Amino acid sequence: MKFVNPHEVNPPERYRDGLYKAQKIRLPAFLRTVWEWKEDIAVVNSWLLILCCLQALGLIFLGCALFYKIHEPTRMIVDLPGYVIWPKTEMFKLSEDMIFSFLHEIGKALYEVSPGTYSLSRVADRVSPRVLTAFKEVYVPMAMNAASGERIVWNLREIRRYNSPKLPGYLIIAAKCDRARYKIQNGMPDVTSESVIHLFYISEGRNTPMNPLGLILEGVEEYQGAEAEKIWSFTTPIVGSPEIFKKENSLPSKKKPGEK
Repeated sequence: MKFVNPHEVNPPERYRDGLYKAQKIRLPAFLRTVWEWKEDIAVVNSWLLILCCLQALGLIFLGCALFYKIHEPTRMIVDLPGYVIWPKTEMFKLSEDMIFSFLHEIGKALYEVSPGTYSLSRVADRVSPRVLTAFKEVYVPMAMNAASGERIVWNLREIRRYNSPKLPGYLIIAAKCDRARYKIQNGMPDVTSESVIHLFYISEGRNTPMNPLGLILEGVEEYQGAEAEKIWSFTTPIVGSPEIFKKENSLPSKKKPGEK
């Protein structure tokens, strides 16, 4: 074998006897590929294999990046007076503590009355307009009657889930509450305490900075005495995350706030 340079290997020459000319075993020049001129074909194939693997990995990475970019939730910048926020999608599970805090804040606003003071503006984004109207009709005149000095204090003690086959689209929460009424009668203070059961009908709304849970109070019912105990007997503990709610057009007939 004759070696011209380290990168070239000449095919071996095979000699026959004197009657035959020397014969060289080699491929015709027109069958050689370009990289065979200067490199051994095994080495070139190894480098080509490595290059193809790197290209395949790069294409897979670019494909995944493009897929996630296309399916990324639409983001927008909202300009609000005084500041700019960038909303983002956040998945979470509703827990009992979240629902308790939601109802406690709304119940305080709906049921508590002080002489000359009754405002629902801070919970307007989490309560349906018809519920707001019903409570204002009852409690605003009571608050404006400063002469009676009537005051109502409301406290939420316990919540459980109430399942109603007639309204599967609502999350119905039964709440044990204490309510105390303070007023002046014949110049003497009069205090009345009572325990009630409220059924809160909650639907799914849009998440906003003022309503991060995206829950809307659609209706309220009040029960006392034996009827309240019967309602409470049909409740179950709140476990895990409630299902996604679907709004329904019909609700059971509601009692006005404070109606027995």
